Amino acid sequence: MILTLVGSIALTKITGVSLLEVKDIAKWNANDPKMIYFIRGLLLLQFLGLFLIPSLLFAYFSDPKPLNYLGLKLPQKNIYWLLAIVIMFVAIPAVEYVGAINQKINFGTATHKWMKGMEEEAAKQIQFMLSKHTPGELITNLIFISLFAGVGEEIFFRGVLQRMFIRAFKNPWMGIVLTATIFSAFHFQFFGFFPRLALGIVLGAIYWYSGSLWAAIIAHFIYDAFIIVLVYFNPSMLNNPDQTLMNPNTLLPMAVGSVFLTIVLLWLMRKYSSASYRQVYKDDNPSELDKLSF
Repeated sequence: MILTLVGSIALTKITGVSLLEVKDIAKWNANDPKMIYFIRGLLLLQFLGLFLIPSLLFAYFSDPKPLNYLGLKLPQKNIYWLLAIVIMFVAIPAVEYVGAINQKINFGTATHKWMKGMEEEAAKQIQFMLSKHTPGELITNLIFISLFAGVGEEIFFRGVLQRMFIRAFKNPWMGIVLTATIFSAFHFQFFGFFPRLALGIVLGAIYWYSGSLWAAIIAHFIYDAFIIVLVYFNPSMLNNPDQTLMNPNTLLPMAVGSVFLTIVLLWLMRKYSSASYRQVYKDDNPSELDKLSF
């Protein structure tokens, strides 16, 4: 919070863009390089101040081997790199179908209007970031959106929260689902809650079975990068955020196949995985008097 506050003030001094301008999305000008620098600066502050630095500090004070604590180690088997990437692509039709259903949920007139307003604001932010169509802008967006989200969110949600919840409940799937729920709710996009929940569960399972947070980070990055590249080559998608990536007429059968294949691939990861609660938490032996140990 301190870093974000100080950083935001610094950004206003550097760019000349006021916080009041940033607060009103309607005033965002995609042709103004100062505004673009400011928004990207905020993304950098979020990456550092909300996800990366707190997670690294937490791990440092929680374990003699902080990187190992966060799961930043190589997978148990090299095949997990490939499986993680393939699973994310295979899961896309199922996620798309869940998203289409999520869009149709009726929350009541007033609530629906409020939620829709938040969705439209989020869509405008995405349109602003992806509005430029040059190779340089594409690479920059891959860094500031895909890479920052893949690294920051995975370290915070899977590396810290999921580890804590699994330890608390002594049940991997309880920790994976609870973390995925918080991960999805954190984005405050209600019409994308269930597809993001599904993605969070898949990412959590990839981390647990592979034993490596890097596998989940790569999978997260690849998924976000795929969407960004797809929008880059199909800019019309920016004007229709409700558009599905696949033909709606064939989405259901593809989703069924997607669910089946995703389950099979996760089963393969589980079959060859040596991950277990006892093995993962074997070095966690806090004193009974250590009430703050995680």
